[in-house]
Amino acid sequence: MRLSSLVITIAALSFIALAAPVKADTVTIAAATAFSETSGATQKVKDECDIQGRLPKYIKSYAKKHTDVVFTDEALDSADGKVLHLEFEHVYAPGGGGYSGAKSVSVVGELKENGEVIASLTVDRAALFGMTPGTCSMLKRVAKKLGQDIGKWLEAPEMDSMLGDAAN
Repeated sequence: MRLSSLVITIAALSFIALAAPVKADTVTIAAATAFSETSGATQKVKDECDIQGRLPKYIKSYAKKHTDVVFTDEALDSADGKVLHLEFEHVYAPGGGGYSGAKSVSVVGELKENGEVIASLTVDRAALFGMTPGTCSMLKRVAKKLGQDIGKWLEAPEMDSMLGDAAN
């Protein structure tokens, strides 16, 4: 009787282990995304909207089923394994919320493994008018969409990928 219980238990545990999702990769990203010197982001956007801190969190959230995203405050070049270097290339966000028109953000990135570029991306997203009253609210929506695009891309990254509005 004990042997049959043991066999059933082992079979059940084996099934659970096989059914559990397996994350294929671990990718390290900066805890805060950098702005290029020519991004056009105002100091007010950088200080008040925190898109640089939100984007990595959104990426982690949308990639969690297939990729383990790890944050670092250290220089990315010193990280081992796969590292995703991201930068806000362009930020168009005049103050005044929806009254001053659409807001748009472009992010470029390179996925490196042990220092060698293995994939790259450009992703653009914009927020038009809507129920969000302020510039930061609109940029938060944009950062969430960017995070969704990049998180999904991490499942099967390729060179020169154009994502979001850049794909059109």
